[in-house]
Parts: sequence; structure tokens; C-alpha cells
Amino acid sequence: MIKDYKYIALGLLSSLLITACSKDGADGNDVTKPNEQTKEIGIKPDVWKMTEATRATTYDNTTLQSGFTVYAYRENTTTAYIDNKTVSYSASNWIITGRPYYWPDYNLDFFAYAPSSIPTYITAGPTYTAGHDVTFTCSNLPLSYSSASPAEGQGGLIEFIYGMALGKNRENSLSGVPLTFQHPFARIKLQFSELQENIQINTITLKSIKNNGSYTHSTGWTPSGDATNLVLTFAGDAANFEPNEEIGTYLMIPQEWTGGIDVNATWNVWGESQTKTVSTTLSPITWQRGNSYTYTFTVTPTDLTVNTSKFTEQW
Repeated sequence: MIKDYKYIALGLLSSLLITACSKDGADGNDVTKPNEQTKEIGIKPDVWKMTEATRATTYDNTTLQSGFTVYAYRENTTTAYIDNKTVSYSASNWIITGRPYYWPDYNLDFFAYAPSSIPTYITAGPTYTAGHDVTFTCSNLPLSYSSASPAEGQGGLIEFIYGMALGKNRENSLSGVPLTFQHPFARIKLQFSELQENIQINTITLKSIKNNGSYTHSTGWTPSGDATNLVLTFAGDAANFEPNEEIGTYLMIPQEWTGGIDVNATWNVWGESQTKTVSTTLSPITWQRGNSYTYTFTVTPTDLTVNTSKFTEQW
């Protein structure tokens, strides 16, 4: 009987040794029970932002919680270790679909973009290369807005952003991969400095803007195609603005812009309505990716004055 117990004990010991020695990770580490050398990969995303209300949905850290897509490649290659996985936010944690993923014994390059569902105006890409470049094509970025149907045009536009984190490993990213997203587009903010009570704004037109182009992370934008106009159409009560009230914020393909602006408005002068268009042309300006430009309008029956300010930091 003692001999039988001895065989049973030896059998259990062998089973434990086999289990302890089994490996199932890409790096040969035990993926079922992490130890000091096998830590799970975590993500710590961030996005440059400025906390301002927008007509277009420009990303900030809260918006990012709707989810984004992540890849992790063996350093300086396009060999995927984490391939096209969605990162979601739950209970103050960022969770990679299909987790857990443990650190391999080599460095990883991370590439991510948001939103997870690529907007329809991104018509090719995004493509990531082993040289740490990102490319995509933008086609027909919406350039219209109607206060009567704000979901049209840029009223419902969702921004596209991306991020990279290179040469990461369990030592330099033990508490999570610091993944900072970038704004490849420029944005313009429109507002009125002051309006008289008897002025109703009908349309605002920003002339000759290109809404097609190709983007490369290393070199920036190449706008293409014919120029068109950004037309904002206002109707009913939405046409009456308070002093310093923001009209909205709009995404743009970075480009050199000549600054032609028309404002069509109706004035009620001594009980008589007069509708006319006042215009101005600003000095050429180059809208740069990741920068925000504010145009402040002062409108009178005879003149249109536009002051421009630029946020040089990313928003």
C-alpha cells in the first residue's frame, strides 16, 4: 500500500513539473500565469487637446474612450505581434481585445488610430511602414454646414487621429505604453466679436479651399484636386448670434489659403430690410497640421473685418 502511494506522489510531481515548464507565448514565456519576467502589455493613451466645443468632433481624452485600433510590430518591421485589435475603455482601464498580451523578449513598435471605424473621408489607408511612416488619403472632406440640418457636412464630422510609440519593452513601459495621438488635420474656429440686434447672418463663405489630399507622417500633406468653398448656411433663430458667440470649429486639410471671405447678411434699418454681401481677402496663410486658427468677424452694413489668431500648440 505504501508503494502505491509512492507512485501516486511521483505521478503528481511529474504532472506539476510538466505544467510548470509549459510555454505558450510568442516569447516563450508562460502566458497563463505571469511572473516578474512576463508582464501583460498595457496602453496609456493620450491626445493633445484644447477643451473647446466644436461643430466637428475633435478628439480629446474623453472622446478617445469610444475606442481605437492598435497594432504592435517587432521593432523596425511590419511583423505583427498585436494585429488590428480594438482598445476599449471600461472601469478606468484600457482593454485590448483578445487580451492578455504579454511582453515578448524583443522591442515592439506600436501604431494606433481612432476612431476604430475609419471615417468615410479617409479613402485609402492608414498604412504603416517599417520605416515608422504613416500614410493615408483624404477625399472630399465635407465643406458645408447648415443650421437647419447640423448633422450634414461638418456638423457630424468625426476627426481621424493616429499615434505611434517606438522601441517599447517591459522595462521602459512596465506601467503601460505611453501612446500619444496626433492631429494630422488643421482646424479653424469661427466666431463673431459683436453683432447688432438688427443683423441676421445668412451665409458665410470661405473661398478656394482644397478638400482632397494625401498625407505622409514624415513629410506632411500634399493637397490635390480643384479648390471649393466652405459654405455655412444659417436659418431661422440660429442665424442670430450674441456678441463673441462661437459659430463653430471645422477640420481642414493643411494648405496655403489666400483668405477670401464673403458674409451675406440682412439688416433691418429703420424698419426696412436690406440684404447684401460684405467681403474681405486676408493675407495668405499656411494652415499647419495640429494647429488651430481662430477667425473673429466684425460685421457692419458697409464692412467686414476679420482678425486672426493662431494656436501654435497642438489642440
